[in-house]
Parts: sequence; C-alpha cells; structure tokens
Amino acid sequence: MDAAAAYRRRAIEGATPIGLIVLLYQAAVLELRKGVTALEARDIEVRTNAFRRVLAIIGELKRVLDFDQGGEVARNFARFYYLSERILLDCSVRQELGQLPELLEQFERILDAWRQVDARPAPARARMSVACQA
Repeated sequence: MDAAAAYRRRAIEGATPIGLIVLLYQAAVLELRKGVTALEARDIEVRTNAFRRVLAIIGELKRVLDFDQGGEVARNFARFYYLSERILLDCSVRQELGQLPELLEQFERILDAWRQVDARPAPARARMSVACQA
C-alpha cells in the first residue's frame, strides 16, 4: 500500500460520521473538477472516469440518507442527488459543459456547510446529522 492510500485509509477509519460525508464531498468536488477540465480538453477517458467516480460517490451519499430522521432535509438531498446524476449524464453524453459549473459550485457550497458542521462540538454535530446515517 502506498503512502497516499495509507493516509486515506487512516482518514476514513478515524473520521466521524459527518467527517465521512465531508470526505465524500471532497472527493466529489475533486472528481467534478477533473471531469470539467477533461471535458474542456476533450479527454474522453479522464472525463468518463471522473464522472463515473462522481456517480459512485453520489450513489453512496444517496445510500446513507435517513428519511425517517432527516425528513424534508433528506428528501431535498435526494432530489439534489437525482438532479446531479441527470446533469452529469447529460453533459457527458452531449460532451458539453452545460450546467456542470453550477453543479460544481453547489457541491463546493454543500462541502463547506458539512465542514462547518463537522467542526462543531460533538453534541451539535449529532443534532445536525439527522439527514444521513453515515
């Protein structure tokens, strides 16, 4: 195992449930950026791999939604994830940027919000994590 993989593994193993969500959003933002750059450069292989990874991350984010405890917040995230998947697939098929810059911006905003939640003391984090069961 290389040093980067070992570091990622330790980060995941030591993360709080909210911290895991942060890690997923960080990876999604990174891969979205790669995909946008590859789309602009017409690099089909990099674009396809980046978007495939983003779709896998979205799948994991959808999997941890807790509709019983999260209620409307969880339903809003589900709608956002569905729309994100549609945008990614549409832009990939059309090989156009379309709404990707706006989607990337939304992921970055949500990532910032989850980082703020993760930085709060444990009792406040627990109250804020009702939308997911990570």
